[in-house]
Amino acid sequence: MPYTSTDQQNGMPIGPGGLLPGLNAYGQISDIAYRRNVVAKTANYTVTAAESGTIFTTQGATAAVVFTLPATTACDGLEFIFYNCEDVDMTVTAGTVDTMTALNDVAADSVKFGTTSLKVGGGVWVFGDGTSVHAMILGSNTVTVAT
Repeated sequence: MPYTSTDQQNGMPIGPGGLLPGLNAYGQISDIAYRRNVVAKTANYTVTAAESGTIFTTQGATAAVVFTLPATTACDGLEFIFYNCEDVDMTVTAGTVDTMTALNDVAADSVKFGTTSLKVGGGVWVFGDGTSVHAMILGSNTVTVAT
């Protein structure tokens, strides 16, 4: 519910002329609302550290797409989401061999959504701690973990 001038007595952010500058009617700073960058890739792509927080999709792809992460040491505190929108193989590969944790493997190289009829809707959230990149599978699609 939007704030009114009567909310000032209740501690709401009301200035002499109404809401404080930069606040919307709900008392929120709308100019800094969090929005993810969503990017479609239709061919193999090497992800950069500057793209942390991005959701990558395969929207429009007609052939397999391989995403390669930055070097594991450069992934400290970074996160990426990968989502397969098409009926194509999608692979997410660690930038450093044997540093990915995924589905009972602490030294994986990649995760792949490549099983027939189980590709579309497959997703993985990847985050790094500087030593490993962790691949958390999103959904119940079959995933192949390569070491």
